[in-house]
Amino acid sequence: ARRVSRLNLISNFVSDPDIDIDSLRTLAYISSFTMSSSLPAFEGHGGHLQAFDDGHCPETFRFQQHEERINTNNDDLVADDDENVAPRIVMYDCLRKSSLNSSAPISSSPNVHIYDEALSPSNARMLFEVTTCSRQIKQPIDVDQTCPSMSLSGESPWGTYVTMKEAFEWIEWIKVQPENCGSDNYEEYLAGWRQKMIQFYKWQQHSSNTRDEKKEDRSHSDNERDCLLQNRLDDMDNVRHALAVEAVAKFFVETVPFQPGTTAVAAKLCSNQSSNETLFETSQLLKQAHGVAVWALSSNPGHSVQYHIDYAELLRYEYNVTVPPLWAGTIHCSALWNCHCQNMKNDSVSDQNQHLMRGGEFCVNLRGLEHYAEHGYKGNLSGDPTGGWRRPAIADSGQCLDGGVHINNDDQWVTIPYAFNRGIVHRGDLPHLSAPVEFIDAQFESSAESVDVSTSSGLSRVIVGFNVFGHDVGALISRAPEHSKPFRRKVRLYRSTINTCIEKSTSDGRILRQKGIDFSKIRKNKGLTKLLVLAKREKVKAQLRHNQEHLSCRIWHRMLSYHGRDRPLLKVADFVNEFGDDSIDGVWPNSDDVHVHLHHMLLTTTKMRDLSQQQRSPVYNIFQDDNGLAGSPGTWYRMKVVQRSAPSYAVKHNESLSGGLIPLTASLTVVEYQ
Repeated sequence: ARRVSRLNLISNFVSDPDIDIDSLRTLAYISSFTMSSSLPAFEGHGGHLQAFDDGHCPETFRFQQHEERINTNNDDLVADDDENVAPRIVMYDCLRKSSLNSSAPISSSPNVHIYDEALSPSNARMLFEVTTCSRQIKQPIDVDQTCPSMSLSGESPWGTYVTMKEAFEWIEWIKVQPENCGSDNYEEYLAGWRQKMIQFYKWQQHSSNTRDEKKEDRSHSDNERDCLLQNRLDDMDNVRHALAVEAVAKFFVETVPFQPGTTAVAAKLCSNQSSNETLFETSQLLKQAHGVAVWALSSNPGHSVQYHIDYAELLRYEYNVTVPPLWAGTIHCSALWNCHCQNMKNDSVSDQNQHLMRGGEFCVNLRGLEHYAEHGYKGNLSGDPTGGWRRPAIADSGQCLDGGVHINNDDQWVTIPYAFNRGIVHRGDLPHLSAPVEFIDAQFESSAESVDVSTSSGLSRVIVGFNVFGHDVGALISRAPEHSKPFRRKVRLYRSTINTCIEKSTSDGRILRQKGIDFSKIRKNKGLTKLLVLAKREKVKAQLRHNQEHLSCRIWHRMLSYHGRDRPLLKVADFVNEFGDDSIDGVWPNSDDVHVHLHHMLLTTTKMRDLSQQQRSPVYNIFQDDNGLAGSPGTWYRMKVVQRSAPSYAVKHNESLSGGLIPLTASLTVVEYQ
C-alpha cells in the first residue's frame, strides 16, 4: 500500500497526463543531461564524430550552457570548456564516396535524383488523405463492394519507422500475389486495400512461425484472429504505418537502387540524365541501412520549412550530436503542380482535381555541409533563414532541366517544382528547405465570389519525408521516430523536467531568464529528491523482477529438458556454474545470486498453493510444461531436493531449508505437482 501511494504521489508530480509512471522512473537516472558516455557505436558503422556548430542548441543542453556560464557577481557570460556540451556531428564514410566500390569524389556523382511517378497514384492519394488537415474529401464507394470501405482521417504531422525487414517482406509478399493485385481506379483501390493488408499480415504471421519453427498460436480461433486484424486497421496510426511500408518498399527498395532519376543533378555535372549511376545500390542498402524514418506534413498558404539538414532529432535532444541520415527523400502527395510543371499533369487524376500552386518548391544545396557550416540551422549563423536561396528568375544565371528543375551554377542551389507523385532522393547531409506556399488554386470550389485560399480551398500541400538510418542508430530512432506520438511524449517529458533557460531582452535593456526544473537544484529540494529516489528504486525493482523471472524460466527449461534421461541427477552446483556470471562485477546474476535464487525457488512450494499467486511471483517452484519437454504438454511440475550433503539424506517435500543455503552438492529432480 505504501508503494502504491508513493507511485501515485510521483505520478501526480507532473501535470501532463501523457507522462506516465514509467517516464518518471527514467528521471531517476538523470543527474545531468550529459549522455555522451553512452553514445551509439558510430565508429563501427563507418561514422566519425567531429566538432560541428550549426548555431543551434537543443533545449536539453541549453540550461547547461547558460547556468555554467553565468557569473553570479555580474551576470557576465564566461567561457565553457565542457566537452559534453560542445555540439558534434557524425560524418559517414558512405557519404564521402560516390558508390560502394568507387573512390570518385562525391561531388562528381549525382547527389540528387528526381523521379516522376514515384508511387502508384492511388498510394500517393491515400498518403495525402491520411495527412491533410483540410476538410475531409469524401470518396464514393460502390455499395456492392464486398470489402469494407475505408474511412481515412488526416493528421499532420505524423511519423513512423519502417525497418528494412518490413520493406523486404512486403516485396516478397507482392511477388506471390496476382499481377492485378491493385487497381488504377481509386475507389476500387481504396475498397480493396484493407483486405489486401489483412492478407499481408496473415502472410507475415505464417512466415514468422515457419522461420522460427514455432507451434501455431492456438490461443485465438481463426475468426478471432481475423477480427483482431480487422481492428488493427481501425487505428489510423496502423494505417499510416502500413502505407509507409508500402511506400518505402516501392520507392527506396524497388526503384532508387535500380535506376537513376528522370533528372539527376551533381555539383559538377548537371543534365537531364547525368549518368547511369544511382544514388545507392541494393548491396549498400542491405549492408548499411537499418530502416527508414517516415514522416508527413500538411501545409497551407503561408507555411514553409526553413533551411536545415535532416538528422535524428531525438538523439540531438539526448546527446547534442547531429546524426544525419545516410539518404533522405520526399514524395509530393497532393494533386498540385507549380506552373513550371503544367505539362506533367497526371492522366490518372481527373482535370477537376488538378490544381496550380505558387511556391512550395523543394530546394537543396549541392555544397553540402560546407554550405551548412556557413549558414547554420535555420540560418542561425548567417542570419538568413533561407540559407541564401532565392526563387530563380528568368534572367538568373543557371540551367533549366526537364520538369522545371533549375540549378544555379553560382551558388549550387537546385530548385525543384512541386508536382503530384514526384519523388526526390538525395544524400542525407545536403542542406535543403521548402519554399513558402504562396497560393493554392481554389477555382475548383463552388462559384463563391470570395474564397479564402488559406482556409477553404480544401486542398493542402502534403509531403511525405524519408530518412534512411544505419544500424548504429536505427534501433534507437525506431522507438520514437520524429513526429510520432512517442517522440512528442518524450519531448514534452524533457521540457517538463529540464531547465530550459531562455533569455529575453526587455525594452529597457534588462535580460529576463525563464527557467524550468534544474537538476542542479533538485538536490536542494529534499521532497523532490526523495520522490526521484523512490522512482529509481521502483525502476530497479522492476528490472530485478524481470531478471528473476528470466532466470526462473531458464532453470525450469534446463530441468525439464534434462528430466527422464538416463543420466545422473543435476546438482545445485550445475545451475550455479551454468547461469552465474562472475566475470564482470555488478552483473546479475553471479554465482551467489543463482545459488540464493534456487534456494528461494525450493522454499516457495509450500507457501504458494494457489497457482495464480505463484504466477505473480518471479521466484516460483511450480511450472507448467506447455511444450511437453518432460512429458505430456500442459503438465504441472515442482522441483524436489533428492539429497543434500550425503546420498542417504533425503529431504521431504515439506521439510524446511532454513538455517543456511541448500548445499551445492544437493541433487534435484522434478515431480508432477498435484
